Amino acid sequence: MKIEMLKNPRYGVLTALLSLAVSGPSYAATAQNTSVTPQAVVELFTSEGCSSCPPADTVLRDISRETDNLLLLSFHVDYWNYLGWKDRFSEPAYTDRQRKYASFNHQNYVYTPQIIINGAGSIRATNKDAILEAALKKPSPLQSWITITTDSTAGQKPGGIIHLAAPANALPHTPLKIWLLGFDRHASTEVDAGENAGLNLRHVNIVRELDDLGTWDGKPRDIPVRLEYECNGGIAVLLQEENGGPILSASMARFH
Repeated sequence: MKIEMLKNPRYGVLTALLSLAVSGPSYAATAQNTSVTPQAVVELFTSEGCSSCPPADTVLRDISRETDNLLLLSFHVDYWNYLGWKDRFSEPAYTDRQRKYASFNHQNYVYTPQIIINGAGSIRATNKDAILEAALKKPSPLQSWITITTDSTAGQKPGGIIHLAAPANALPHTPLKIWLLGFDRHASTEVDAGENAGLNLRHVNIVRELDDLGTWDGKPRDIPVRLEYECNGGIAVLLQEENGGPILSASMARFH
């Protein structure tokens, strides 16, 4: 399914809590859990209100069982919510992210399901072999410029310290956007209306929070962060060219 981009709506962007003193429920993470650089970032734009999406959700779930070298992210868009079923995971910010990709690639429409790899290549979302070929069987272009050290302080939501560092002159001439994400490991929904009525939809790595942490100029930097949402899957950080450009570096810390 696709929808033309008549106008980019103005969506609010979630802001990360930069204080380490925010109270909230505890979460399941190992103390001082250090992140790893994935081989690739695979973003699925999907919707529970789109009848074309369940096969793509299944593909992402299958990939998650076959490899742990990829950062798999399910972004649930909101532009199909009018079809009779409101996707409880959908957010305007995720739709805005997909629209920026479309604009960067000179497309005047967005559609679901869509897979984007490393912020650059779009792959047919139901072709598992093509996704794995693009994500795993080529040298990773992602740089190891990010380290996330999470903490499991009792009574607090997921958080920790993001450390950014890169060799001199390694970055492009323009600052890079810093994105902080929190995701749930898995979830299922019994859909009783809309195009997928009667189905039990199962998802993996559902993005529940997307925070804009500003830009990075390449100088070593430590950023304390605390998510607003109590996600149970993990935290990820992306360094990306602005306005829907390629992802140059990524890091993920899974909760166990």
